[in-house]
Amino acid sequence: MMHTIYMGEFVSRGDDTLWTVSIQQDLASAPSVIGKLEFPGREPLLIEWDETSKEDVICGSTATLKIISPGDRTYAGLYTIKAGTIGIRIEREGRLYWMGTLDPEFYEEPYTDNEDYEVELTFSDFGIFERLQYTLSGMQTLEAIVKGALVRAQIGEELDQGWISTRLEGTKMTLGSLSVRSDNFIDEDGEVSNLKDVIEGILQPLGLRLIQRNGKVWVYDLNGIYQGAGTEKIRWHDKDQMMGVDKVANNVRISLSPYASSELINGEIEFGGEYSVETTNLVASPGANCYSYYPDYSDEHRQGSNWDYNLINFTIFLCNSGKGLAYVNSSARWFHILPVVSGPSECDGIAWGFYSGGHGSIDEYHHWPKKILNTIGKISSTEVMRTNRVFLPKLSSDDMKKYRVRLSLEMLMDARYNPFSDANDGNEKGNYNSVKVWTGWAFVPVAVTVYDEKGMALCHYDNSVTAKGEAKGHLGYANGEWKAGAGNFGDAFLEYYDPTDLSESAGIQGWKANRHCIGRPRNAVIYDSFKQMADGEYMPYPPNGGYIEVKVFAGVNCYDYDESTGFDTTSQWDKKSLYSKIRWLLYKAPKVELVRNNLAFESEELEDVEYKGYINKDAKEEISLDTICGTVSRPAPTAKGLYYRSSDGLQIKQLTRQGRTNLVEKLLIGTLYSQFADRHTKLTGTAFLMKDALRLYTDGMQGARKFLMLADLQDLDAGTSEATVVELSPDEYDAIEYDGD
Repeated sequence: MMHTIYMGEFVSRGDDTLWTVSIQQDLASAPSVIGKLEFPGREPLLIEWDETSKEDVICGSTATLKIISPGDRTYAGLYTIKAGTIGIRIEREGRLYWMGTLDPEFYEEPYTDNEDYEVELTFSDFGIFERLQYTLSGMQTLEAIVKGALVRAQIGEELDQGWISTRLEGTKMTLGSLSVRSDNFIDEDGEVSNLKDVIEGILQPLGLRLIQRNGKVWVYDLNGIYQGAGTEKIRWHDKDQMMGVDKVANNVRISLSPYASSELINGEIEFGGEYSVETTNLVASPGANCYSYYPDYSDEHRQGSNWDYNLINFTIFLCNSGKGLAYVNSSARWFHILPVVSGPSECDGIAWGFYSGGHGSIDEYHHWPKKILNTIGKISSTEVMRTNRVFLPKLSSDDMKKYRVRLSLEMLMDARYNPFSDANDGNEKGNYNSVKVWTGWAFVPVAVTVYDEKGMALCHYDNSVTAKGEAKGHLGYANGEWKAGAGNFGDAFLEYYDPTDLSESAGIQGWKANRHCIGRPRNAVIYDSFKQMADGEYMPYPPNGGYIEVKVFAGVNCYDYDESTGFDTTSQWDKKSLYSKIRWLLYKAPKVELVRNNLAFESEELEDVEYKGYINKDAKEEISLDTICGTVSRPAPTAKGLYYRSSDGLQIKQLTRQGRTNLVEKLLIGTLYSQFADRHTKLTGTAFLMKDALRLYTDGMQGARKFLMLADLQDLDAGTSEATVVELSPDEYDAIEYDGD
């Protein structure tokens, strides 16, 4: 909490105004003694708003305080405090006028004097935004983001939104009306944006500006302040006034980076241990963390009683840690497969069932291969792994029909000693063929649940009826559905089979991904278009917006082509003890993608969008804005940089300003046209202190023109403002869109 540690007062020479200055510090409790501030005779306190162009968002200001140090280095300790913990509160006649925090980057004072020398302290209101990272998560309203930033900047002032002229579906828009996704402010490398970039990112496309004036923080748009703000005649102080003109622009380009990807969960995880080509282990030792494999098992690869280590095909490394998943069962292990000599592709994943290499078949009486992890068997409710939750926005009922959520899981369930080499006499050919002959399809149990931001389960995917029955190979006949509540074991299954060969190609052995679940495909009609679909379970778009999560449960249920007993009775795998012949049960991480619900099921992608418009073809200057939030005309569920309606979470495609409804970027182009298509008068000079609330100004020589303050250097002691004001116009929207380069 901020507590006053120094306080002082002075009366201005210019207008006999009482100014009170309090230096505050973030402390657990108030200090027992408050130090007294003493001020020099001239310019004890200046507040400056640097000049900003009309399209700029953050109109920040700084306060320069000059005080007399009563002793040697009295105030030097203030600069040893981290940014944001030392603040200033300035009051005018007892009412709040300005707040800010100390800038710790610069400190300088006379070194030869021991006392009564002048010290200068610099405070800023919004400058600290560059030092603070964005810390919110989930969907957030613009109001929550702005107010949260002000609190962290120690600016506990009122937020005025009265001059926002934009409307949302006929209702006056506020910052609370619109929401954005917090993950939009984290880049591909995991770097989090600072508050300055976030504030600019959420406000600029809407044509909004942020400024602190006279004890209040204002968020407004140019049309809103023109239409609603009061005016005051400028009272010039000296004779240094100058007249000029603001810039005129040729065209405007607004580029939106929506940060979209069809991959909601990309399946990428990171092994937490060490691995290297030089590390090998050919002994069936359960205590080892790596196991190496020959291309096959054959006496040709012996040199006497020794093995030819140069023929190692790959090594699998195990450890208890990794990144990229929310949960991994303690009985499982993270793995990294490292190719050695023409080996398999390098990859990371989760190992559930696993035998060491050893020097012999898994069926041999001496059992050189050792079981390293769990027994591989039929499905159970034991959870193997769980993904992190990722956001899916709510869509309208019409837009939901345009998309599918594709869930795929690559699994390696194999009987071979080396699953990346041909089955031969030295590589479990017999067991491999037995599995192949007696397997038509296989099921892996999963749970897919959508949660709200508080972790409450909204809905889950259920395809259990299809999995236990028999459907045609077509999405029109084999659809799961979303049901209320959390998903549990038995609600959903991923199915592995080969749609081109249901009798001999099991869809397992080697790395295989699931196909869309159609249950028992023994007599099913498999449509050609269905055979050509990419791997994965094609779930309908969920009815609730929220955070999707996938759980994978242990085990696999396998069935022969001729079987029709589903999940209810003993299968050929049980009768022929095929589970005991399996050496491998590995998983890669689940992958969740958004695809369009069309014939090709294309990935839902959205490239950067550019909006362009002419302003004045006779001018030279171009206004170019790169934005990270905005709107697009079509539904874009994977885009992180869009605005959403706070009331129901639906994507916003249009807003209204000055009677015109369009994308926010096109409304902004209209605003920029209104301000930069023609010459606008700019006035500069010294005026009497512009101390009142945010407003527009008039000048006796400029008729009915209204002027907006762009810059202001206030000398509170002298009672003057060195001001820059510029003519303002209402929104007119005559900009011409163009497609040229």
